Amino acid sequence: MTELSVSYVVTIYNKSNFIPYVVEAIFNQEGVTDGEYIFVDDGSTDDSLDALHKYTQGHDNVKIIHQENAGPALATNRGIDEATRPYIKFVDGDDILHPRSTLELFNAMNKHGVDLAHTHVQQFAFPSDLSLVLERAVPDVESYFIADSLSYVAEKALFNLTCVLVSTQLAKDVGGCDERVFIQDYSIILRLANRTSIAVVPKILAFCPMVEADDRASALAGGGQVLHDLNLALGYFMRETEGLPRALQYTILRKTTGRAWKWARRRGRKSFFSRQFMNYLLAKIAPQALDIPKLILASCVTFRETSSVRLAQRLDGQAPTQDLPRSTLENQDQ
Repeated sequence: MTELSVSYVVTIYNKSNFIPYVVEAIFNQEGVTDGEYIFVDDGSTDDSLDALHKYTQGHDNVKIIHQENAGPALATNRGIDEATRPYIKFVDGDDILHPRSTLELFNAMNKHGVDLAHTHVQQFAFPSDLSLVLERAVPDVESYFIADSLSYVAEKALFNLTCVLVSTQLAKDVGGCDERVFIQDYSIILRLANRTSIAVVPKILAFCPMVEADDRASALAGGGQVLHDLNLALGYFMRETEGLPRALQYTILRKTTGRAWKWARRRGRKSFFSRQFMNYLLAKIAPQALDIPKLILASCVTFRETSSVRLAQRLDGQAPTQDLPRSTLENQDQ
């Protein structure tokens, strides 16, 4: 078997309660012959940094990086920059890996000859069910191959980065995450899927804790953050990627404008005469007449108008999303 040499890239923000379990699960990964462990503390205000030093003590190839708070995309990219092993295994700061997670993904990548593989994630009651999920038997289910990987990931947000193993070179070649988007998962998956097919391991090999006060990025702005960032990542990706099939562009346009319309109706009490509905209607009946990337980027304004969406910040303090239009319909012909 090819040597399993992996860089674990773990992003942390105020996760001190989870760090002992996250770290232990990473160090207990089966089949890893050469592990590198990169922890990026993104300006935690609790004792996460102290916990990282405490629970990694005595282990080799550990690098702990502390930076000013800039969001998960920048923190993930810092980890990618530091990675030196052939593969990267991403881990969110409160997610727990099954002992066979890395090995199962690695075997699937080798079997199908691809540079990207993902598995499934499941929520669990923390900490009461922790031992149950770690001791769960892995089902005997075969991995499979997705050739049209871009359509596969563009139409649905299927997984977070804790589910992913990727070739380090590919992650670096695509530029990592789009740093203009706060939540890191989707933008990098789009970039990767545009460059490689995907191996799918249809097993639950990663676990996400359910906690009363959920401070995960997916819960920010009452759920609006993740919807905003899905649209933002797709808008930038489509604007900057040539040769996308028209059918795929139309599908993405309908999904993104539909997402904005549903949010506007539910949270903003918008009517069928609103610009959000009109854009969704246009996307369904006349997509060929529209500036698709611009309309998708403009749809992000809907989420920012009705919830406290956090914009990505560069470490120099500037917001890289300043190019978003103020109005969804303004300057459509430019």
